[in-house]
Amino acid sequence: MREMEDKGLRVVDYFVVAGLTDSSKPLEEEIHFNDECHKIAKPKAPITDVAVIIRSVGEEVPEGYTCVNTTPSGLSADLNNGSLMAPQIFLCYKRGRDKPPLTDLGVLFEWKERLKQGCQIIQTTPYGRPANISSTSSQRIYITYRRAQDGMPHTSLAVTDICLIIPSKGECPPHTFCKVDKNLNSSMWGSGVFLCYKKSLAKTNTIAYKAGLICRYPEKDYESFPLPDSVPLFCLPMGATIECWSSQNKYPMPIFSTFVLTGSSGEKVYGAAVQFYEPYSPENLNEKQLFHLGISCSADGKLTSPEGVHTNKCICLLSHWPFFDAFRKFLTFLYRYSISGPHVLPIEKHISHFMHKVPFPSSQRPRILVQLSPHDNLILMNFHVFHVLQS
Repeated sequence: MREMEDKGLRVVDYFVVAGLTDSSKPLEEEIHFNDECHKIAKPKAPITDVAVIIRSVGEEVPEGYTCVNTTPSGLSADLNNGSLMAPQIFLCYKRGRDKPPLTDLGVLFEWKERLKQGCQIIQTTPYGRPANISSTSSQRIYITYRRAQDGMPHTSLAVTDICLIIPSKGECPPHTFCKVDKNLNSSMWGSGVFLCYKKSLAKTNTIAYKAGLICRYPEKDYESFPLPDSVPLFCLPMGATIECWSSQNKYPMPIFSTFVLTGSSGEKVYGAAVQFYEPYSPENLNEKQLFHLGISCSADGKLTSPEGVHTNKCICLLSHWPFFDAFRKFLTFLYRYSISGPHVLPIEKHISHFMHKVPFPSSQRPRILVQLSPHDNLILMNFHVFHVLQS
């Protein structure tokens, strides 16, 4: 690739579009887990239901549920751990995508507090017995939960893991787990037992690929600063994905992010990116992809949920100057421009004008007003430059 001449200070060095390309490979085939840019795990299905069972009276784990039998260090996860006369009670959970997931878990001491708004109580076991955890007849302790509403954005947080800990035995909440600070064991003789849960993205069926470079501008490298190969990975650190959503899911809003790269000569390079989703044609999916996304064919060969397939994409600006507020406004303008229209000017004209025609702020012109449209503008301020030069 031929290199371009460097001529003075530039507001922006490169405009990049990153996402899924024809050469993108599944992340599990590409990722080296010592790569700080890519430390990911396959997302689990969120937890949709919790239940309490009383093992001491013969209740078994309901079909489709998983029982929390032990604590992180291997101790018994009996909610009345160590109690002499109390029933053996265990917590179970169920994963799935057939209903809105749980977003919070809690513990209710019914004799001294009210149920929080939006929460529900596990009042009975799956076998119809009272699900009161308390070992004393004068007190009632219940597990509570809050469920997401129908149509929640697929990028919302939901409960994805549950555990029970016994702090008196040296246990503490696992990394990223939230502890419900209420002792489940009301017995005088047993150990304190506490509920912990983890919240993660409630992603639907997803296939993740190594993000690639879809297009760039300018197409030629600058002599002093070639476009780094790693830019697509920083634009989409969780990978370029193909995702199948429920038709009830709300469309996620674009997400703005920033990153900093270190050039070959040690200089800092600033990245500003907007990630968004767009429809992906199910006709481009092979049989393996359809299976992983949970899409099946009807008797006449038509796909069951063609309207629910999407892929993520990212538009990004690279610059030696951290004009992050201006870059966010420009990228947001480009995104809105691309999904509206028709327009008189092609989007490429806006990109080339911003990169080549907008003057760099100086002491003589410290504020540069850039009019993007009759309703959109941004300001470049040179205090960003002074800050970088002094640091």
